[in-house]
Amino acid sequence: MRRRALLSVGLSLATAGCFGFGSGCGRSATLELTAVNDADVADAESDAPDSLSPPERDALDAARRGESPTMWSVGDPFSGVEYVVVDGTYYAVDTPAESMVERPGYALSLDTDGTTPDGSRRSVAFDDLPAVDRTALFAALGYPGSREMARYERARSIGMGGTLAYPTDDAQSRSELVPEPSHDVLRIAGRDFRMEVGDPRQVTVEQFRIGLRDVAATPDAFATLVYEREGVDLDDRPLSAEQRDIVETAIDAGHDECAPYSDAFVDLQGELGGVGGDGFDYANYRDEWYAVELFEAAA
Repeated sequence: MRRRALLSVGLSLATAGCFGFGSGCGRSATLELTAVNDADVADAESDAPDSLSPPERDALDAARRGESPTMWSVGDPFSGVEYVVVDGTYYAVDTPAESMVERPGYALSLDTDGTTPDGSRRSVAFDDLPAVDRTALFAALGYPGSREMARYERARSIGMGGTLAYPTDDAQSRSELVPEPSHDVLRIAGRDFRMEVGDPRQVTVEQFRIGLRDVAATPDAFATLVYEREGVDLDDRPLSAEQRDIVETAIDAGHDECAPYSDAFVDLQGELGGVGGDGFDYANYRDEWYAVELFEAAA
């Protein structure tokens, strides 16, 4: 779900002007309800293998073969990925951390500025690095998938960084990046990045066990699971007439209020999970499911 435009819920604070209330409105909130079908929800809430990074795809393939793959990392593999869909079957992704070790970590900086070729620069393509370095780079950069890699090619200027770390002395001994880099320029997805590696500091490297659980065999069945976990049935809630008016306005055109909000709107926010990012993603009203967007803006 991390690599697509999400159908999301949450009350997020923005620093934009209020929605049509004029300068007298210091804070406003908007509720929008967008009708969805099961196919929409199944697509929004699952990730396809080709959207994942190569190390994640390799672990996914191994898990589907019945193996028990592990990944070591300074970050979380499959971050934001709860479900994947492969050949029409939906799986829940489990990534329990099994062990950890303290290792030297090296601050990594990559920048497209200052990469004009000259005779003194030592350059290397990502695919030509040792496997331990490719693995460490994916972990350092947050496991970029195909969409992120495509942005590297299109963006005019890119700067990014992370922490390079290796789980054992043996793995680090095979590195061309630490402790002293053998290269100054790294080519990723056709773009040259000026590379800087800092002094070491102690960091925690964790080993994650990657597992898959079958959860649904069709989009309809998967959507039902999502509704049960991330949806609220407003038909089961004792909504007042004023709250029903708010819901129906939110369906038709969006409902806006300037603070202080009406009691009906405040109570309805509570029915939808409250203020913050932990509310319900979907709401059922009169036997129709809707994606929920609830957000706030401050002048």
